[in-house]
Amino acid sequence: MVDTTDDWIRQRTGIRERHIVDPGVATSDLGKEAAAKAIARAGITPDDIGLIIVGTVTPDMMFPSTACLIQHKIGARHAWGFDLSAACSAFTYALTTASQMVATGAHDYALVVGADVMSSIIDYRDRATCVLFGDGAGAVVISAAAADEGAILDFEHEIDGGGGAALCMPAGGSLRPPSHDTIDERLHYVKQDGHTVFKFAVS
Repeated sequence: MVDTTDDWIRQRTGIRERHIVDPGVATSDLGKEAAAKAIARAGITPDDIGLIIVGTVTPDMMFPSTACLIQHKIGARHAWGFDLSAACSAFTYALTTASQMVATGAHDYALVVGADVMSSIIDYRDRATCVLFGDGAGAVVISAAAADEGAILDFEHEIDGGGGAALCMPAGGSLRPPSHDTIDERLHYVKQDGHTVFKFAVS
């Protein structure tokens, strides 16, 4: 669909394949599967989960949150939760947030899900983005560590909103609500200045 080759993609990105969901599969569907596996591996039940944080930029819908949808799908009857939108950083931000809630003693178990159906917001006419993004989900259960176990010791995060224009989805929010013009201009897809993003990421 675009002027590129497998060799070009591999040499510049290291990406060999991307996974794309079947039609009708949503972010919460992927998140549910990942969450169920994480809970089973932790040896607990959904009822033990007190908090669910979902890192995503492709929620099923604006509201209710994907966390609410996953909570219902896995039957976590005692959990509250929310979505955290931070693009590539979302899973690490969610992990930090959940670990702080467990560290305070507010919850014994928190569920962190990172999930996106990026194919829903990728323009497959745009070589700068379509070769990079795919669909997937992962999840972890956070609990207090015993004295002899490995643990999260600290975190260091930083944001720089000054580079926002280099990687964004221009329309669909309060600044540019959906309209015939935004759709015709294909502004509901990810837009990226690859050179600028690459330089920032490497530095």
